Amino acid sequence: MALTIDSTANFAIRVVTGVRVMMSDGVELNVRITRPVAPGRYPAVIEYNPYRKLVAVPSEHRDETVPVIPFLAERGYVIVQYDVRGTGGSSGFSTDMYSEEERRDGYDMVEWCATQDWCTGSVGMIGLSYGAVVQWQVAKQNPPHLKAIVVRSGGVDLASEFASPGGCIRPWLFESYAPRMTASNFSPPDATLAGDRWAGMWQERLSNSAPWGLGFIRNLHEPAYWRSRSLAPDYDHVQCAVLLIEGWADWYATAELNAYQRLSCPRKVLIGPWGHYYPEAREAFPGPRIDGRYEYLRWFDHFLKGVDNGVTNEPPVTVFVRGWKTPALICPQDAGVWRREAKWPPDRVSDTAAYFGNSGTLTETPQEGLETYEYRPAVGLTTGRLGIGSTSPWGMSIDQRLDDAYSVLYDMGPLSDEMELLGEPKVVLFASSTAEVAYFAARLCDVAPDGTSRLVTDGGLLSSRRNSNGYGEVFSPNKVMKIEFTLRHCAYKIERGHRLRVAIASASFQNAWPTGQAAYNTIHRGPRNPSRILLPIAGKGQEGLTPPDFLEPPNPQLAPQSMSTPTYALHHDLIGDSVTCELAAGDVTNGGYNRSTYSISNKDPANTIIEAKCLYRPQHPSFNIQVEANCRTVSDERNYTHQVQVSIKTDGKLFFEKEWTECSPRGLS
Repeated sequence: MALTIDSTANFAIRVVTGVRVMMSDGVELNVRITRPVAPGRYPAVIEYNPYRKLVAVPSEHRDETVPVIPFLAERGYVIVQYDVRGTGGSSGFSTDMYSEEERRDGYDMVEWCATQDWCTGSVGMIGLSYGAVVQWQVAKQNPPHLKAIVVRSGGVDLASEFASPGGCIRPWLFESYAPRMTASNFSPPDATLAGDRWAGMWQERLSNSAPWGLGFIRNLHEPAYWRSRSLAPDYDHVQCAVLLIEGWADWYATAELNAYQRLSCPRKVLIGPWGHYYPEAREAFPGPRIDGRYEYLRWFDHFLKGVDNGVTNEPPVTVFVRGWKTPALICPQDAGVWRREAKWPPDRVSDTAAYFGNSGTLTETPQEGLETYEYRPAVGLTTGRLGIGSTSPWGMSIDQRLDDAYSVLYDMGPLSDEMELLGEPKVVLFASSTAEVAYFAARLCDVAPDGTSRLVTDGGLLSSRRNSNGYGEVFSPNKVMKIEFTLRHCAYKIERGHRLRVAIASASFQNAWPTGQAAYNTIHRGPRNPSRILLPIAGKGQEGLTPPDFLEPPNPQLAPQSMSTPTYALHHDLIGDSVTCELAAGDVTNGGYNRSTYSISNKDPANTIIEAKCLYRPQHPSFNIQVEANCRTVSDERNYTHQVQVSIKTDGKLFFEKEWTECSPRGLS
């Protein structure tokens, strides 16, 4: 199907920096406006985040971080970008991620744009990651002039998708994100934008800001905290049109497909193979890339300009159906095909039970038996880092056999015919444990005839979180509990002659904080305890709709050898039987870096330690400024503790120093 679109760049554009917009409490937001030079009224599109991206005007108006910004302006839109209060060039201070004041600012900025003499009154939003989540927060408030949003990689339930998937803390929060945002938020505003107010604005931050990691630890067991920042379960509050875009190698494909299923507003969803990038970006690994700018333009043209371009008449679901490719730490091009569907999951998909059987098989009927295994916290060496962690785009999953050696395996096949999975697999376990609490992780793998195992999807659940109301039952001797959890959505075709494998363990080292009690865990099988996986198998001889006709990106993909190589190393202390993950990545632009060590013990699972440091060098015309954030996050049998120290030097002399400590009870984890 050919694209129905006028792709001409009709307008010369200009960038206006240093615009200040005052909020109701007196905080002034730093705003950059990219707009057509020609006078007139245009729809507005808002983009914002706390990542200090608005310091300099890109050469020739080309913004490498958000390449769609000049593209939309050249086609008759005014793009309004701003720094979150207390970050970048905005005044105020920040004590928490997605604060109530910040969420209110989003609403107010939509309405501010609508009243400007350059705006038609129609407003949209676009953004990736943090900039995607904030769109849900604004759309939930339903500002009258918000007509359409483009959500690229946005979670809908921050507790289960961002902070503690499956109920266990996500280590990346404290390896990378907490130290990075602490260093950034305690840095001064851009002096060229703040002018004479620069020192006063910085002092306000130093006096009032707080590291975000304190809030993460403080609210581990506070569902209301995360729910106030999430879309779920308030999908019906969103009334504007929503275009969802995500990648299988990123965090939120499941979140966006779940949102698509639950929203009642006009919506479409596009899931490609990519990691945490816009699909037109040069570093959008894995490919194939597309020029996503035209997808955003068509969406906005229809809902902000009223252009009848047929975008609402097309199939609403587009997915990249992955296939076999030898796993590697970095993957420039994935294998697979594009597919359009009328719904998700498609009607031709049926959930088919595969029971865990004797001799490590997957069977059509339950078979009596059990498998007992020792909980090993280091399982998860091969699953990789999904999303933007310090390793991106190097953190892809590798051959799964290293972890298979410490997992319980159930295999199907070799397959006599290919099998296509479209949807959300579900694992049902009947389990017991010698500990009070255990984590159960499942990996679904595609195993080639030579034994190479590729991760298709995975998931897990803390046993004490099996009830929706939070922490629940504990294991006791001889007690068998039913543990049910879904794996991440997938679209994957397994070839004839390959085997489908389910691997069960009680850790996902790189992506879930280890549980605190040593244990032997048991999977029970049979008619009374039918442990199984439900597979979303597409019917044979039925295909999706006509594949999409995407445009090619304007620039070639980056060559892996041209990219800076991070430190990403796993160290095994054979004597102490502990494993340490070492991460480090440089910030070339500012001469800083972010590095961490994350250590777990197979002998003493309760004791986990993350030591992380971020060095940030904000630019100033007269001073040499260095902001250093050191974070130490640890657990023992009773508590999680997060310690933060900020140290700031100007021209080599100590200018500011402060420390914080936050402790939270471990509870049943």
